[in-house]
Amino acid sequence: MNEIKRHIIITVFLCWIVLLALLPTLEANAQVSIGPGGYITVKSGGSMMIGTDLHIKSIAGSSGALADQNVNGNITITGDITVDRYLTADEWHTVASPVSNETSSCFTGTDLIYWYDEIQIWNDWEFGWVWYTGATGGPLVVFRGYDVLFETTPVTVNYEATGSETLNTGAYTYTVTNTDPTPNPYEIPSHKGWNLAGNPYPSPVDWLATSGWDKSDINDAKYIWDGVNDVYTIFVGGGSPYGVNGGTRFIPSNQGFWIQAVLNGTIGINNAVRLGSMTGTPDFYKLGPVDYPVISLVTTGNNKKDEVVVRFIEGTSSAFDVNYDATKLFSHIEDVPQISIVSGNQVFALNTMNAIIENMEINLNFQCGKSGYYSIGLNASSYIDPSVKVYLKDKLEQKVVNLTIDSTYNFYHKPSNYKKRFSVWINPSQDVINNIGPESYFSVSAENNVIMIVKNTTQNLSGEIVVYNMMGQLVGRDKLNNDKNSSITVDTPTGYYIVRILTNQHTTNFKVLITN
Repeated sequence: MNEIKRHIIITVFLCWIVLLALLPTLEANAQVSIGPGGYITVKSGGSMMIGTDLHIKSIAGSSGALADQNVNGNITITGDITVDRYLTADEWHTVASPVSNETSSCFTGTDLIYWYDEIQIWNDWEFGWVWYTGATGGPLVVFRGYDVLFETTPVTVNYEATGSETLNTGAYTYTVTNTDPTPNPYEIPSHKGWNLAGNPYPSPVDWLATSGWDKSDINDAKYIWDGVNDVYTIFVGGGSPYGVNGGTRFIPSNQGFWIQAVLNGTIGINNAVRLGSMTGTPDFYKLGPVDYPVISLVTTGNNKKDEVVVRFIEGTSSAFDVNYDATKLFSHIEDVPQISIVSGNQVFALNTMNAIIENMEINLNFQCGKSGYYSIGLNASSYIDPSVKVYLKDKLEQKVVNLTIDSTYNFYHKPSNYKKRFSVWINPSQDVINNIGPESYFSVSAENNVIMIVKNTTQNLSGEIVVYNMMGQLVGRDKLNNDKNSSITVDTPTGYYIVRILTNQHTTNFKVLITN
């Protein structure tokens, strides 16, 4: 028994010798890691000290997060910091640095790095892109977004902070501009004021946080590029939050996002907007159902889709209403079908109007760079009273369909087609349903020397019937009453004549053959 004890003591002693020998190596390799999908949240009033290195990891579709919700920050990290961001290949990613003093050189393996300078747009908003790599690159400005493309191979970008460099925390402001370029022609409002910001934190943020944002100089809407579906997701805050194309209230860790400035100024952010997880408390962050009418239209084709929304909230207008509307940002991918609302010189993804009125027309743009078959349909997220009927008019094919019954309209498109091909009608008149426009309000024919006029429209129309020969000489005239059928008899030689119908709304000419 004494021999066994002696062997145990020797074994323990040797284990301590090995452990002491390895201790410097263990200390050198020690770090705190937050794995993909993991998160740490330090609530307001709390604190945390990490006495070693910190590594926040990322894989495809998932990243770790560290959220300090103290306004001025209350996390101390004594070691080096690495924050990963996994970027898929052949897809533009809009990113932002989560650490101080990082540079564009962290995007090793690509020279396709850009930021957007709105004051350079001149007469084309595409001119705002600034190449930011090599000799033209430099520090990654905190709270600014950058567009990055790795063409062939997925990459995990490492944002690093060493020595006096830090993990971003606390309050930041970012300058935003709304430039009215010269010389003429000026840019339309939908092309002005675009600024590319970026979530500066290694944690998601909430666009609807009750404090922590300063949005006084921007429209309360944010846009995030969805590289899988090749469209922009949109989320409008304001008094009636709403998402388009799957847009939510959240901005992921170190994610870039677009905002539209309404004037030159700034956007502000602080730690109060930060979240450890976007899904940790789904009931708390869930938006309530809308209590106002919403018409959502979705166009599909080429395995892609795009959404446009019209909603009705008292006190708004068909013009641009700050914090209620969202301007359209178009995809640069040519095979994506895209739909938008046109009102004056504004182009909308979401347009909020005051109220539904009878026989209401809303003009739509449709565009796609590839010929093929496409559809426009009423989305299931629409919220309208059963008494409201929504029709779609195809001006090219001269067709009118009831979307509240048929739900989807299929059509063939060529890139050369006129963009303003479609319009939406809400509770339209019989004229619209039957596709009767001013040019078809009347039908005119002649039998012998009697000219007969049939009124096709239900509108109340009156005016005058005037008949000319082919030399332009007046040969007959009579009043036009609001009757279904009218006629005028002329005593003229056999031949062709022009019948002109003048009403308080429209003038229409018809050519008829009179035999006498």
